[in-house]
Amino acid sequence: MSRLYERRSHKPRLFSRKTIILGLRFLWVILVIWCEFGAFFYVLSDCRWPDKALRPTKPTRVLLITDAQLRNPAVSARSWLGYDSNAAYLRRSWSAVSRLHPNVVIFLGDTLASGRYVMSDKVYDAYFRAFEEAFPRNASVPFYFIPGNNDIGLGDSPAFSKDARRFFQEHFGPLNQVISIAGHKFVLLDAPGLVEEDYRRHAHGITYDQWTPLPGGPIELLMSISGQKEGDIAQPKILLSHIPLSRPSSKSCGPLREKGSIRAGAGHGYQAMLGKHTTEFLMKTLRPSLVFSGDNRDYCEVTHEISTSDLGVDTISTIREVTVKSFSPSRHIRRPGFQLLSLIPPSSATPGGPTFADAPCHLPDTLRIFRSIYLPCLVLTGIVLLYLNISPSGHRRRFSTLSSASLTRDRPSSPPPRPESAIWSTWSPNRLRVHTSPTSPLPLSARIPSTKAIPSYRASPIPTPQSSPLLSPITLFPPEDEAEAEDQMSPSHYTHRRDFHHPQNGGWSGEDEGDLERDHTTSAAPSRRTAYFLPPPTSQHARNGWVYSWTFVFWGRRRRLTVALPHWSTWRGELWEAWSSLRRRGRVWRFLSDCVGVALPAVVARSVFGWLLL
Repeated sequence: MSRLYERRSHKPRLFSRKTIILGLRFLWVILVIWCEFGAFFYVLSDCRWPDKALRPTKPTRVLLITDAQLRNPAVSARSWLGYDSNAAYLRRSWSAVSRLHPNVVIFLGDTLASGRYVMSDKVYDAYFRAFEEAFPRNASVPFYFIPGNNDIGLGDSPAFSKDARRFFQEHFGPLNQVISIAGHKFVLLDAPGLVEEDYRRHAHGITYDQWTPLPGGPIELLMSISGQKEGDIAQPKILLSHIPLSRPSSKSCGPLREKGSIRAGAGHGYQAMLGKHTTEFLMKTLRPSLVFSGDNRDYCEVTHEISTSDLGVDTISTIREVTVKSFSPSRHIRRPGFQLLSLIPPSSATPGGPTFADAPCHLPDTLRIFRSIYLPCLVLTGIVLLYLNISPSGHRRRFSTLSSASLTRDRPSSPPPRPESAIWSTWSPNRLRVHTSPTSPLPLSARIPSTKAIPSYRASPIPTPQSSPLLSPITLFPPEDEAEAEDQMSPSHYTHRRDFHHPQNGGWSGEDEGDLERDHTTSAAPSRRTAYFLPPPTSQHARNGWVYSWTFVFWGRRRRLTVALPHWSTWRGELWEAWSSLRRRGRVWRFLSDCVGVALPAVVARSVFGWLLL
């Protein structure tokens, strides 16, 4: 016995208050490190460059990023701790993606979330420094940028800066440019400028063949490329446009898109896709082998068909377009992403073999991390800390008073409480469990029989110690004859016959307590009443909340299972009682200090890992 209580006395050390709080601190440190940093590297473990299709030559790797949407630090909303979640997500994402070691990085527009609203050089300089902090670059890796509608604006608006285009060219580079990478010609197009020039052409009511391109505009660049003579080996052209090309709204975007498709639309400062005539002009003039676009936030892969005439023969060629996923979180998508592109020179490729290959990659879903990990763990931590502050003293007192010395000392003088019965009064933990005659004098009520002292019995399926005739006072006067003795030893509710019938409707019938009581007082035959289920408690709980009742047959008997949610008043009362208990015991501040003590190591760990990794 002493060993048993010694073992119990050691249990609180494993589940003591300090141990539980230490475990919660360790749990939150692991959660924060994994969700804030580890998840970004884990999702990229399956992200591979598509180099297998271009072997044996070592390819050149190009990383395509669109819609970074970096917020302006001068006007963006921050938390009360000065924490910008958007910039932090971009820094963590870029820290993980840069470990893929690309050779070239190209941004497909909307690099800045509000570059078109910046009015002064000083504010734009600070904005650009924030971008460099979020995307630190290696001097050996070139960065190229094309403008988006959020970078330079689209259309006329007094809210847009007139110097937005100049700011972009000074900090990010030309609006339109052509670069050569691994024997491929990349055409970086100013899509917002192309849309504005298309509006002007359409206002004059003339076609692209009759239109005089604006100096330095995108149409002038496209016409200059189409007029160039190709060398011995033609360079495949890859078109990069922030705004997607025109396509039917019902055209599917493929299985990698989360929902819907790209539909035509325009509004203040944006246009969902290029015009139909503009798309045909691009295809026929440039004849690209591949097109990459952005702006839509979600992934989309479509194939465009154009008709060409070579040597008087009309042929239909297909051009694949990939709309890259947004690099920053958005309410339109669940998981951000980017695109990987591998290239080999056409001279190194096998005859008729591919010279490029691309593959999409995804970033962590922050909303799912919050709902599936942070929120449940936060609720669990609050419940555990609340429980520790409501009733920790009771558990310590219970186990601290149980020891082998105290039990041995108190056993002779303070026996355990016993029921008031002649049979059970002789029990002792140091004696054998045998029934002995009582040695103490009987009470007066047991010596003088009385009708008031005779207990009344009711039908009960299982006799309890209080209602059993063995635990009733023992009568010292024997009965006059054997019949009377038999009647006393066999009360009527034990010898009464019970008949159960199964009606045709599948129910059952029996006797209730009222029938049994009438049988003791009358000589009439016991009445049998058909038992039936009470009505389902749907109406009873309808006003309290949701309820579900299900009736089924199990082992030949009908059963009913009812599930009901407790009403808010019940939860409110319990919560208020727990809060009142905390206030009465003065443990509110202790609960709050425990919360801070659990969260503080996680915050420190996040800061340290952020400084080391970013």
